[in-house]
Amino acid sequence: MMTRLRLPPLSCLARYRAAEDGAVTIPTLLWLPLFIMIMVASVELCVLTVKQTLLERGVNLSTRILRLGISDLPTHDQLKRSICGNLAFVSTCMDDLAVEVFEVNQETWTSSGAGQALLCSDGITDEKKPVLEQGMGNQLMVLRACLRVTPMEKLNPLSQMLVKNSAGQYALVVTTAFVNEPR
Repeated sequence: MMTRLRLPPLSCLARYRAAEDGAVTIPTLLWLPLFIMIMVASVELCVLTVKQTLLERGVNLSTRILRLGISDLPTHDQLKRSICGNLAFVSTCMDDLAVEVFEVNQETWTSSGAGQALLCSDGITDEKKPVLEQGMGNQLMVLRACLRVTPMEKLNPLSQMLVKNSAGQYALVVTTAFVNEPR
């Protein structure tokens, strides 16, 4: 025959309903993912800021010789190697760094490279080649460097909001200007 399921008396259920043990568990489970996303996004932002600062420092140290007029503009590979040598912990710098140098006409304040979007790769094709102009004495020159960086975590809200290329990397861009010393 069928056995009947015995339910506890209603007074027992009322005791459980009045108990407050574990009352914090539900709000914690609801808010914990939000706090974890905020912490991951803040770490990502700190790493992004450190890499941007290191890139600015590397470009400034590499162009210091050009600003002082100690030597002429190096070749494209020498300039990239110099900038990457001044970066601390970017292991794929030579592959992910693009550098352009172009002159600025001081009468019209226009240039051959300023109106174009920054070429953020050195994939040389016939249409797009990195610009590396030498310029003349007393010529205002602009150097743009672009470093492609892969985000640490692809699911955090900060890395979702950044503009990325097809490989999922975002660009850190540094622009500096210097004047060619007269020779």
